[in-house]
Amino acid sequence: MSIGLSNRRGSALILVLLMTLAVAGLSIAAIFLSSSAGLLSRFYDKEREFQLAAESALELVRSRLTFGSTLVIADTGVTQVLAGYQVTDAAGAVLRRAFVNVFASATGDTTGLNLPHVTLLAAAYDASGTRYVRRMDLRRESFSRYSLFADRFGASLRFGPGTVPGRVHTNETWRSGAGTSAATYRDTVSAVVGLAGTSTLMAGSATGVPPIRYPTDSTYPRLDTLAASANLSFAPVNSSGSGWRTGSRLEFVSFDADADGLLDEREGYARIFDLQTGNDTTRLSVGLAATDVYAFFSLAKLWTNVVVQNQCGAFYRRSGRWHFFPVATHRALWARAVIQVTGSSAFPAVNTAAMNAMDNYDYNAVDRILSQSTARCFPAGSPYLMTTERFTNATGVVTNTTADMYPFGTSPTFAWPGGSPYGGDDTTFTPQSRTCTISSGSTTGRCDVAATTLGAWKVFAGSTVSGVPTTVRQAAELPYLWPFDPAVNTRSRRVVHSSGGPLYLSGAVRGQVLLHVDGAVRIIERLAYATDSTTTNEECVNQLGVLAVGDVLVADNALTRGRRIARGPLSSSNFIGHFGPEREVTIEGSLMSVSGTVGVENATGVGLEALPCPQDVTANSSGGCLRLHGGMVMRTYSDVHGSGSSGMRYAGTKDSCQETMRRPPFFPLTNRYTFVRTLEVSPVLANTPVKIRAILMKLKGRSLD
Repeated sequence: MSIGLSNRRGSALILVLLMTLAVAGLSIAAIFLSSSAGLLSRFYDKEREFQLAAESALELVRSRLTFGSTLVIADTGVTQVLAGYQVTDAAGAVLRRAFVNVFASATGDTTGLNLPHVTLLAAAYDASGTRYVRRMDLRRESFSRYSLFADRFGASLRFGPGTVPGRVHTNETWRSGAGTSAATYRDTVSAVVGLAGTSTLMAGSATGVPPIRYPTDSTYPRLDTLAASANLSFAPVNSSGSGWRTGSRLEFVSFDADADGLLDEREGYARIFDLQTGNDTTRLSVGLAATDVYAFFSLAKLWTNVVVQNQCGAFYRRSGRWHFFPVATHRALWARAVIQVTGSSAFPAVNTAAMNAMDNYDYNAVDRILSQSTARCFPAGSPYLMTTERFTNATGVVTNTTADMYPFGTSPTFAWPGGSPYGGDDTTFTPQSRTCTISSGSTTGRCDVAATTLGAWKVFAGSTVSGVPTTVRQAAELPYLWPFDPAVNTRSRRVVHSSGGPLYLSGAVRGQVLLHVDGAVRIIERLAYATDSTTTNEECVNQLGVLAVGDVLVADNALTRGRRIARGPLSSSNFIGHFGPEREVTIEGSLMSVSGTVGVENATGVGLEALPCPQDVTANSSGGCLRLHGGMVMRTYSDVHGSGSSGMRYAGTKDSCQETMRRPPFFPLTNRYTFVRTLEVSPVLANTPVKIRAILMKLKGRSLD
């Protein structure tokens, strides 16, 4: 029995030893685990420190871009914004182990049609190399987003009346009218200083906001190069002396060039008319001539004025076709045969007595002609002025010489199209317009003296538009069409450039185009899209931007305002008419002046000829509505309406396309950025400036969404 107990004492010792070893092993494991956890904790703390350093640097650069005025990211290349930057913690202590380099580049859209991005890459590093890389994408804002934007707002000026549909901003104080001139704002109104006046703010306001940096024209030299490379840059005619001034007119035109029943983007063009030196620019603008006695007061135009006689007249529908005859043509015997027609199919019907009154060279004849519901005026160079600006020789050939004394269309053998020998047609085109004096009582319409050149259309220096059937457009017109769509003009970036001004502007825009003018712009009549851009299949297809160094103003002329035609100087005999395409002015597009204003010419001048504006029933104005679908961006604010019936009543609508990522081609951008996203980048792919540059350069021209 004692021997058995002795053997068991050995097993107990072994058990104690095993337990001791187990406890020691557990202790050692715990020590190792604790050490590893500490190492991991310190590693993640350090990694988090690098991450926070990179993110802090990104936010710093983002703040400088948004609120500063010195940091500008170039459109090309890569810019290093921060080098070896060290951030501080919440206590203000510098994080000594982490350094950050931040690189920036303009990325994304390079077509100029969408909003570009700025991509920031922050690389945090220490002595061991790059430890953490973070990317941030920001989207730039376009000035086209704003319905109204004024860098400066004079203390004596007020906006109103009117309802503004979109964003409004000024870098000073935004001032609204009071009483019947109070304004309503459907979107946010922001101002660096404050708000003044009476207004209804339906979406609130923000004051004391950071200024939005207004650009200078030196920001856009690249636009001239883009236009020139596609033969879309031109020098307008402008000079002054002896009270006369010449100029040029740009008209947007669009037509179904391939006759497929659709008006495609590629079927939008521009054409440019140069006024001959020695002619007053009222021939282009259909405005008041400096020689009119009443011109000083902007009250009336004399019935003998050359614009009234040769560029104003009436339409007559005869045998299912419209014909236009200027006042002077009513005195021609051959025109009488078309105009003097009665019956249910004739509109307006003209009997013998009425024709006898209209073919005289006197005030009563002008009153009778221009008081008709079909009365209109057209700018020089218009195809509708065929009978006073197109002259041939005796055999019907246009020679552009002194032999051309017969009005175009007196012989059916050379009329186009369809053999009609009478009246103006919108498809009638002559490269050069000529003018002359036609005596009172003329039966032939021949010039009394040799015709002189009024102006001529500019030839497009690039390849002539081709593939257009002659049933759609004359072959003679095609060299004068300036295509800006890349499908027709392969080098086009949709930019047209005028190296001077003033440039007179109108027409129907198809497609997307930016007009950049190194001078002033006068919009002489309707400037609108050729197709309805609000439909689903056409949304945002048409976009026009006008970027001018000088003022962009709706002209005060016979096409945009009511006009008085007077018997004589200071005569009480006069009649009021409106001779434009509509009893308001429709403008679709984004208008911007780099150094001047955007608005209405003579907005606060005397205006006695009142027209209704349905959007503003409180009062009429001499120009009716300024129906703007888009925005006005200006260096200095100016009123569009003054007291009484002067100027025009603002009646704007929002262009929803400008609230998305779109803008008119290369339209200027603000220094405001909206956050898009942040991404983590592998340090292995961005551990040198060369690799970082490669990443950023790959993002150019690519959609980041």
